[in-house]
Amino acid sequence: MTSTPSGNSSTRPAERGYQWVDTPEALARVVGELSRQQLIGIDTESDSFHHYAEQVCLIQISTPDTDYIIDPLALTDMSPMIPLFEDSSREWIMNGADYDIVCLKRDFGIHFNRIFDTVVAAQLLGYPATGLAAMLERHFGLKVSKTLQRDEWFRRPLNAEQVTYALTDTRYLIPLRAILKEELRAAGRLAWAEEEFVLLARREWTREPFSPEDFWKIRGVRDLGKREQLILRELAVMRDRHARETNRPPFKVVSDAVLINISKLKPGNAAALRKIRGISSLMMRRLGDDILSAVARGLEAPEGALTMPPRGERRRHDPGASKRLDALKEWRRKKAAELKLDPGVLSPLTYLQAVARANPATIEEMLAIPDLSRWRTREFGREWIEVMGKS
Repeated sequence: MTSTPSGNSSTRPAERGYQWVDTPEALARVVGELSRQQLIGIDTESDSFHHYAEQVCLIQISTPDTDYIIDPLALTDMSPMIPLFEDSSREWIMNGADYDIVCLKRDFGIHFNRIFDTVVAAQLLGYPATGLAAMLERHFGLKVSKTLQRDEWFRRPLNAEQVTYALTDTRYLIPLRAILKEELRAAGRLAWAEEEFVLLARREWTREPFSPEDFWKIRGVRDLGKREQLILRELAVMRDRHARETNRPPFKVVSDAVLINISKLKPGNAAALRKIRGISSLMMRRLGDDILSAVARGLEAPEGALTMPPRGERRRHDPGASKRLDALKEWRRKKAAELKLDPGVLSPLTYLQAVARANPATIEEMLAIPDLSRWRTREFGREWIEVMGKS
């Protein structure tokens, strides 16, 4: 089967077929072919929109002349690929690398050595739109739809539209890298990007298993009274249990908005529950009794059982640090406009907060601040020190 992208740019990769990889023998052959490549485009498709425990369902890979679609659902052992990613002589090009990196580490123990993220590159160049679709149109005259982003990638076989969509996500990454790298070099920002790529490659999966206290993350929870919050906690636990049992995302079991409505109205019977906005007849059949039981548990629970909502780390108020932060934020606003960068890309607020609290007098002191970006310190550290000194 051949993917057929549209567009008229002569710089676009030629139309070509692809290899579907779903057996150990095919994977071994592909590993051998990829081992001879230094630049490889990669993307993944997962099923988080459809299942409770998400997993990588598809791995798309492109070299300068070949495309591959690897089916990890059919392959029980992906370990033959691991050395490819750990080899420092090979660079993997991605668009929005953070999610792909953590998912591939989580599911297959894959650790990247060298990457190039086209989103990070475009952000550091001040592009107004950094999504792949926008960059493909800008550089290749190619118009693509992202409507399949949440498709059911776990189903087999893929249809023709899915294949075209999947291959488009990687087929243009190598020529796009060449364009962006040259622009970064011309702008004197290639070293900035390369440092960001190193940090990205170290990303780890950090999502914790469900906890009953996760109900504090539901939008609107802090507007509820204590009794309503107790009910919401029980409803959240009930929803998560059903989500796990049916392997569906929690939001597809019951939405947050419906849980909030139930907590406020405290239905005591099926008739009252049925009247609540968002409660369908199907939901009544599947969950009605469990919802009413959760409401009853929340009504009966002592208010002392309600834990305090999580708070961020409390810091002693420092008027001097607040003044320094205000000065740094004003510097960022002006500098971002001068460099034509988004302020958050120029310097995340967390960096400015760390600098304002530490109040370093030298670049060496600033470099000692934990987790502070070194390239930003090199580029802007002296200006930060000067700005704080005037605040």
